[in-house]
Amino acid sequence: METIQHIVLPLIIISILLYVVWNLLRKVEKLEDSIEEQDEVLDSVEASVQKALDRMKTLDRLGSFEADDESGFVFREIQTALDKLNNEINPNA
Repeated sequence: METIQHIVLPLIIISILLYVVWNLLRKVEKLEDSIEEQDEVLDSVEASVQKALDRMKTLDRLGSFEADDESGFVFREIQTALDKLNNEINPNA
């Protein structure tokens, strides 16, 4: 009777531990996939913001929009918003 307990009890414990490890591994892999997807989205947004900043600077190469009172206000607000977004996405920029 004791030999059965010495064999069965460790097998049950090992089985439970294996299930716990497998379950945790599965959850970690899901989280890693989610992080990779979020990194791709952030990279895409960063590229879009950079394109928008570059395009704004190209369009206003003479500074005429920025110097104008009405369109200059909108231009500066858009540029400020894009700069803030760019700094949040890429703080080292």
